[in-house]
Amino acid sequence: DLILAKSISRLGRNTLQFLNACEELKSLNVDVLFEVEKLYLHNPKAVRLLTIYASVYQNESEVKSAYTRWGIRTRYANGTSATANLPCYGYRRDVNGELVIEPAEAVVVRMIYDLRNQGLSLREIAHELKERTIPSPSGKATWGVETVRRILQNEKYKGHVLLQKTYVSNFFTGKRATNNGELPKYLLEGHHEAIIKPDEFPTF
Repeated sequence: DLILAKSISRLGRNTLQFLNACEELKSLNVDVLFEVEKLYLHNPKAVRLLTIYASVYQNESEVKSAYTRWGIRTRYANGTSATANLPCYGYRRDVNGELVIEPAEAVVVRMIYDLRNQGLSLREIAHELKERTIPSPSGKATWGVETVRRILQNEKYKGHVLLQKTYVSNFFTGKRATNNGELPKYLLEGHHEAIIKPDEFPTF
């Protein structure tokens, strides 16, 4: 019958989403009390105020998001982003949060690169790993072709880190997209100990 909401900003990411939610709740005969604004959804006099408040909160949210993105990109540019130390297969974090090699997994990574440089296809490499009963990064008995591809295309194995490979393409949905030149990328060379030599990194 009644939903208690801290504020209008809790009911939607943007004005349109907020108004759609309000219309749906009205059709279900459910009222909402917005505690901060002290407004009831079913109050006819509150409709205009609710729309104005929603627009203001959306603008504030966009500004806050812009500052957050600026901060993230600044840390990318000066090499202080914690994202640089996200571990992948073959690496782990030490007690200081730095990337260090995981020896057993590093052996498998080197094997994958060796097989690729011998001319094996991604599918053949995946089959070879299965035949050698080497579990995949997720612990499965079989390796997916895309898993092999991601390992072969990951610059971390030669000691580098490439930041901002993806970005939030839609502020309202939070959906991420691959960065194909829409935004700058930041390469940190010699960031951590490499598993392979740079000349062993294959080209596709």
